[in-house]
Amino acid sequence: MVSLAQLPRPFVVGVVVERDSAAAARVAAAAFRTGADAVELNLASLRDNACLDRRFFTRWRRPLYTSCRRAPFMAVYGAAFARLPALSDEARMARQLALLDPGSAGLDIEADTFASNCDEWTDDRTAIRRQRAVAAAAHRHGAAVIWSWHPPRKLTQTEALRGAWKLRDRGADFVKIVERVRTRAEALDSLAISLVLREKLGRPFVFLALGAEAVRFRPFMTAFGASYLLARPPVGANRLPAQPLVASARALIDLR
Repeated sequence: MVSLAQLPRPFVVGVVVERDSAAAARVAAAAFRTGADAVELNLASLRDNACLDRRFFTRWRRPLYTSCRRAPFMAVYGAAFARLPALSDEARMARQLALLDPGSAGLDIEADTFASNCDEWTDDRTAIRRQRAVAAAAHRHGAAVIWSWHPPRKLTQTEALRGAWKLRDRGADFVKIVERVRTRAEALDSLAISLVLREKLGRPFVFLALGAEAVRFRPFMTAFGASYLLARPPVGANRLPAQPLVASARALIDLR
């Protein structure tokens, strides 16, 4: 199976958010069928890891990796996911690590894992040491590590670049930053920051804006340096409007 790091960039990631593994399998299949190069399975929406076995991860011969967002974050996917049970950071990382042996291609680690912060960032040394241990465990399995930062605000260019460098140094194979914007000017500034990261980061990355004014720009982020596009499968519970449909993302990338 091709690893995430080996995929030609830019590529398309179908984001699967479902309540059980059978539905997740159907939606992942639809994502791959309509043009996804990889799938992100958000474990936070699943009731448990049951049935996520080797066959689940290897049947498509393409990368399927995991995230496991905190319960409050999941409200972005709609009312059905607004009241999920809260899991500790230890439990969230353990769920992802447990799926590396069956064949998960990677995992997602938030920048404030083990030291939760309203800005989703920490410089706590103990937390960073534990974060690096999770990343090292993934790398021992040959899996990719996506470091993600979701600040609930607009970043400056300096903040974005400094944060991306720090995540790179924590063992990131991919750096993902999703900022919040409120105006068109802020959304356009996100494009400019992405170009700076492309020039100065030296690591595959995704820099995205979240907000009504940013939706129109999301499908074109690979033109500004993004390594991949996050997209919605054609079926299933993921209806996040900020993510284009997989087929649309595929068509845009194929135009390059």
